[in-house]
Amino acid sequence: MGSNTVNSYKQILLPTDFSKPSEVAAARAVNLAKWYDSQLIVIHVVDYVPPGYAAAELPQSLASEDLLVERARDHLKKWTADHGLVDCQQIVKAGSPKGEIVAAAHNAAVDLIVMGTHGEKGLARLLGSTTQAVIHDAECDVLAVRAKP
Repeated sequence: MGSNTVNSYKQILLPTDFSKPSEVAAARAVNLAKWYDSQLIVIHVVDYVPPGYAAAELPQSLASEDLLVERARDHLKKWTADHGLVDCQQIVKAGSPKGEIVAAAHNAAVDLIVMGTHGEKGLARLLGSTTQAVIHDAECDVLAVRAKP
């Protein structure tokens, strides 16, 4: 389907936090993957808080990193199916979203990262966003897809 060979993207990474902006980015990533005949990789990062910090806030049954990752895998499997993301590699990691996204892009020799952006205002913008951090640190192109409110 892809006839554009000038700047071909062979590997496209789609980070998702299961939000509306991620859904908008998913639609864009699917279209780009079809256009460029690319492999699509979908990643979700569990922003894990170590049990020492979470013990007072979370029941012990929820404080397990392994349990959180396993639940995220199940959620990602359903989310990709619901959004027509067939034949894509799925990755679930625990850690810093920015760090894990950039590392996954590097490890898979990704040519393009397609991310949704929330379009934060005020304090959230001042503190930065995961998308902004990935744009700054990634070795490949990054497409920030803004979700309309």
